[in-house]
Amino acid sequence: MHMKNNLFPYGHRGLILVLITLFLRAGHVSAAWFESSGQAAIRDGNIEHARQIATQEAIRQALLFAGASVKSVQKMANGVLRNDDLEIRASGEVNSIELIDEVHADGIISVSIRADIFSQQRTCKASDYHKSIVTAWQPLMNRMQATTGGLFDLGAVIPLKLMKSFETYSQHSNIDKVEPRYVFDSLQPVSNQAVELAKISGAQYVVLANINDLSISQPQVSKWQPWKDSTPSRAFGYHVSLYDGFTGTQIWQKHYQVTAPWQFDLYQQLDPNSNAFWESTYGFEVQNVLHDAAQNIDEALACSPAYGRILQVRNEQILLNIGQNHGMQIGDQLTLFQVQQVHDTRGQIHSRFNLHPMTVTVRELHPNSALAVSTDGSLLANIQANDFVSRQ
Repeated sequence: MHMKNNLFPYGHRGLILVLITLFLRAGHVSAAWFESSGQAAIRDGNIEHARQIATQEAIRQALLFAGASVKSVQKMANGVLRNDDLEIRASGEVNSIELIDEVHADGIISVSIRADIFSQQRTCKASDYHKSIVTAWQPLMNRMQATTGGLFDLGAVIPLKLMKSFETYSQHSNIDKVEPRYVFDSLQPVSNQAVELAKISGAQYVVLANINDLSISQPQVSKWQPWKDSTPSRAFGYHVSLYDGFTGTQIWQKHYQVTAPWQFDLYQQLDPNSNAFWESTYGFEVQNVLHDAAQNIDEALACSPAYGRILQVRNEQILLNIGQNHGMQIGDQLTLFQVQQVHDTRGQIHSRFNLHPMTVTVRELHPNSALAVSTDGSLLANIQANDFVSRQ
């Protein structure tokens, strides 16, 4: 299994370090013990939060390495810390995860976990190619809530952070482009907007999201209990939908909701792209949501076929918009097909797939493109730009 080599997902300061040691059991090459150690800075004396961050990252990396996955790494980390039952997806079995060590030194907390993981790798030959995704700026559904902190541009920053999460944690897909505009037209069906965005970018799938909760909650502190924490908390509500860029069909959707301490002055204006924001407790929680979203979307696309678009047909050769970076290899055989779209009386798009009787074989590869020729030497008749190919 391919795992991207990025052990410092929070930037150059390296606040979190994960070391994974693999011990193979004799006679069971797919079952293994994984020991991973995570470190996190203790900020503002919040040991519990630092412990949770280090544990989350250690679990996330161990699971990715083993090919297992979970509904929510955050819930799983909480389960490890509380000894609760854990919800594991069918792509892998986690027989047990335990916290084996914890050390505090110089403002850093180090935790070590041990996981007994039996990986059940799904093999989906047609989906071996990486799927391309496009997204766009993500609107704030209640802009008044962004007044605290001045987070009005957060919707332009979040998709770029989501792209980074894909670079670190995805195995089957990548966000290839963030369209620098908000895609929200109440007069046009969302499915049509998704198809339009896919055509502009050449991507196969479209992620559309919105930020629907940035509310602030003030704790009620009595004058008789001055020791109670008076730090406000802030919500982050994030709704994400995944669409097929060719048909406009919604494939998957999920709503994420977290709350974290808001450690800034209520009148302080922040740059939502700054280290001060993303290295805060609230920023860490938002980043964890984006990590979970990237993994959830990637898993939703794990066994979906990857399509490529024909850019040009010339001299009995076909130029494609996918290549080596998508996992394509010289000699791969591809099926040709057309997608016909019809609008009904309500403006909804309906699609029909027409398969071509011939196949083509990849002859020449480039990072993001490829040249293919007819497999049996037949003429490339009735094939044109904007037709599609998929792996056989």
